[in-house]
Amino acid sequence: MTLQNWLISAACIVAMGLGRSNALSREIHVAKTGSDAGSGGQADPCLTINEAAAVAQPGDVVTVHAGTYREWVKPPRGGSGENQRITYRAAPGETVVVKGSERITSWTRQHGGVWKAELPNSLFGDYNPYALQVSGGWLNYGQWHHRGDVYLNGEAFYEQQTAAEVDAAEQSWHGRVDGEVTTILANFGKADPNAEMAEINVRESLFMPEVTGLKYITVAGLHFAHAAANWAPPVLELQTGAVGPRMGKHWIIENCLITNARCVGVILGHAPGVDYSDIDAYGDHIVRNNVIRRCGQAGIAGQKGATRSLIAGNCIEETNYRKEFGGWETAAIKFHNSVDTVISGNLIRGVFRQQQGAFGIWIDFGNQGIRITRNVIYNTEAATVFLEMNHGPTVVDHNVLIGEAVSSNSEATVFAHNLLVDCPYQYHPDVNRRSQYFEPHTTKTAGRKTGTAQDDKWFGNVFVRRGLDDVKVAPGYQSDYNVFLEGARKSSFGDDHSLVSAEVTRLAVEDHPRGATITFSVGDAPPRIDAPLVNAELVGVFPTVGQTIEDRGGNPITLDTDINGTRFSRPVPGPLANLRPGKNVITWSLEKP
Repeated sequence: MTLQNWLISAACIVAMGLGRSNALSREIHVAKTGSDAGSGGQADPCLTINEAAAVAQPGDVVTVHAGTYREWVKPPRGGSGENQRITYRAAPGETVVVKGSERITSWTRQHGGVWKAELPNSLFGDYNPYALQVSGGWLNYGQWHHRGDVYLNGEAFYEQQTAAEVDAAEQSWHGRVDGEVTTILANFGKADPNAEMAEINVRESLFMPEVTGLKYITVAGLHFAHAAANWAPPVLELQTGAVGPRMGKHWIIENCLITNARCVGVILGHAPGVDYSDIDAYGDHIVRNNVIRRCGQAGIAGQKGATRSLIAGNCIEETNYRKEFGGWETAAIKFHNSVDTVISGNLIRGVFRQQQGAFGIWIDFGNQGIRITRNVIYNTEAATVFLEMNHGPTVVDHNVLIGEAVSSNSEATVFAHNLLVDCPYQYHPDVNRRSQYFEPHTTKTAGRKTGTAQDDKWFGNVFVRRGLDDVKVAPGYQSDYNVFLEGARKSSFGDDHSLVSAEVTRLAVEDHPRGATITFSVGDAPPRIDAPLVNAELVGVFPTVGQTIEDRGGNPITLDTDINGTRFSRPVPGPLANLRPGKNVITWSLEKP
């Protein structure tokens, strides 16, 4: 740190000790035209984001100007309150890219389109992703792959196990690490990697502290690419990814673009030194309005750290699109042991696999008080929603789920006002494991129980082509006021006021670069169903956990707001408050960050 920046930092620390006010907060500028000795003023910017982070104090805003920053940002401190955050943001109207890769221009042609780069191991410091394989629990195929990657003009290549395979396949690579040198062979086809943008992974993460528990940090409008973090199962003491708070609290990650994370894009998970029984010690994050694409394991994932968080308005697409490696952690969103988490208004599409995994939203093991609302999910190669070993309450309302089943071995789930297309409910009991449940709105374990069917409820849903006829009755199951179209059939244990019709919905999905449009038709009967409001009174108290459908403060909730945020004048089936006979349109869009 320069003397000038040390003096700035010292002054800020003194100000904090005196009760630092918003008036003393400042804007610290970072630009590619800056210098290591920059003061952070607009006319004298810092050169790196880390240099600004070193001096940023509660209330400060780090404004990063256009350019590519090849660094792992490691904030050393957080803010001191909601009005004293430390904010890291892209300058308005400017594109800021933080990369975990380095550009390589020392390639030598071998033959055809195959080129070789010989790089000193010192380039990678103490983390060489070409010497490290992806590894960890529930990684069931592709374990030979490494954490590195090769990119040409932003497009990731496919790793091969042998040099001979690289000869035969364009856009592929193979690497080996010796005592002092890392050698990479890559097939660039007709491209010249020294003239075009050829990059390789170097850094594990892109924005994540090295200390646990930082609070009140905002990350806004930045583009992140090429993180080389490992597979992140819940058993790790420290889960890493491209961006994450390391079990901090009150982070906001918004309006960012996160691409080509080798494993996880946003990680809200395990870190050492946290008392997980204290729900006030971590979580409470907001992850919103981000585009997260082409991550190898998951767009957003984590063990415990998503507790009381809001995951809203994100577009998560093409998860595991190369199908190189995967297993029982592959999903667009996957959380373990989270409490009172809300997943709202996200667009999830394209989750792929060779073998296991490939779910849209996966709520896995000991989650409680979860709400999955107003999401659009399609083009997953396994379940749109998988609820694994949870004891409720879980609320799944006002979603559009297309193409694959909702799968569960959980209890106490309320499905209300969803549009489910080719999407039945499949229950698979799990009596060989026991997951915990908690005292309401805490993370204090109250007991453990097997995955046994009971207390699921379906109200006001629209089923197309697949229904509830395969669901076997279980204690506490209720179903009514639903609509079953195009051959979908109602349950055997309820649906006295439900409607069954052969009418054709003419459903269509139109993809857009940052959104989708869903159109479907209904007849004149569904809007006339006289349904009650789905609320805590209708649902009742779930016996295992001793709570009803509630917000994080324990206040009963009513499911009266549709997928567009419109309040019902009266309940109607499906995700739209204004469902009408004939054509209906649902549009999901996100302005490109």
